[in-house]
Amino acid sequence: MDRRALLSVIGGSFVALAGCAADETDTDPTTNGTGTGNGTETDKQSGTDDETTAMTDIELQPVSYVVNAYEPSRGRGIDPDDVVPEDEIPSALRDPLSEARNGTFETDDPSDALLAAVDEFREYDRGELKPYVELDETRYVFDPTLPTFVAELLDEYAEEYDEDRVLREARQREDYRSAAVKAFVDALTASGTHIPRAEYRRCVLPESVDAFLDEYDYLEDQFGVSQIRTTVENENPPYTITARELTEADMWGQPVVDESELADEIVAFFERALSSPHRRPALPSPDRRQYFTDDVPDAYNDLAAEYDTPPYYRLDDTVYAIAVGEPLYDRLPVNVSVTADGGAELEFTLTVSPAPEKADGDVEGPYTFTSRGALPSALWVRHEGERRSLEIVDTTIEDAESSRSDSEVLETADAGDDLASTYAVPAALPAGTYVSRGLFGLSWGVPDQTPEEHGMYPFELELTIE
Repeated sequence: MDRRALLSVIGGSFVALAGCAADETDTDPTTNGTGTGNGTETDKQSGTDDETTAMTDIELQPVSYVVNAYEPSRGRGIDPDDVVPEDEIPSALRDPLSEARNGTFETDDPSDALLAAVDEFREYDRGELKPYVELDETRYVFDPTLPTFVAELLDEYAEEYDEDRVLREARQREDYRSAAVKAFVDALTASGTHIPRAEYRRCVLPESVDAFLDEYDYLEDQFGVSQIRTTVENENPPYTITARELTEADMWGQPVVDESELADEIVAFFERALSSPHRRPALPSPDRRQYFTDDVPDAYNDLAAEYDTPPYYRLDDTVYAIAVGEPLYDRLPVNVSVTADGGAELEFTLTVSPAPEKADGDVEGPYTFTSRGALPSALWVRHEGERRSLEIVDTTIEDAESSRSDSEVLETADAGDDLASTYAVPAALPAGTYVSRGLFGLSWGVPDQTPEEHGMYPFELELTIE
């Protein structure tokens, strides 16, 4: 079976829920605080002030589309803090950069000051450049082709070596001698599972590192003893520096589409998603929104098809990630059902259970269910603009309501098992029809495949109370 997340995507990845519960008294801006709506774009309630007597009907309904909207971090692009302002650019580099942005800077004899200035843009101890500058209020990335000393450890572990020419791991701290030597050793050697071996790169080789290399040919780390290999890149002239203006795609890590480029119906669609509080208690911050809807504008589908990489969107001078997903219920190996418990208790039971026979191909358990706030899902309804939580009063699930700091609940089940939770509707809720929305995640194994398959199951519950 082909690996895929079982929620098809229009113009972006479906983003799983994450985070803690938020304020539960927010007013739904799409209903002017009345709690009434059209049943697809708002948390609907059409109640009266009559005394509540019983729940007469409850219906489980699928969701056509799920929209996730949030303000992305710049982790995939360029951090603005890495862009060096003009007054902080080393003086030896300013004139070459001015030439480079108007063409190309070229020289056969770069000064030591110029080489050292380029080294100031290197990241930490790994030697990688972050060559971002701001000139005349415009951001640039520059590309230097200058003589560069490069050192790394050979992939092969040495079996024979002169012990006197090896810096053993246990002695490294004693023999650092200078911050420059420490940076050199730290760059080349692995440390734990998260810091692999890497290159050391400098245009100007520090004297202490040069002296260190006269004494040692090998370094030891957690993997063994390896020989140090050194080379010089761009050893012969001419030497050049080029520069180009940074785009918004550079800064954010993917394209950014401005509101002025969007059709009015797309802007209105995005604004509905951004104003939706549907899943706020199950998302990590008020900046994130999840919006269930039956309709996606054709203009949005056409726009999304133009991009190989899903773009971000700028609305009212704020950049958002907005992704639209379509649930693929027929490929998820799970059955979901809801039953009203009858009587005046106003309770209902939501049950989920693995159903391997529904999957597209071979599957295997155990099956892992996740949700924020509660399993099968945190649920609530709205009345007069106020959010009313539905309390879990009975459950077959251990820790059905999470005490974890990220609010996530996790439970595993095998084929034939049921996970069920009974919810209570607030007794003070007036008679009427209400819509509650929920969502849980599901993952399962596939023979001879790693990692697991996964999907999200969004749903709506329509409750009628008389």
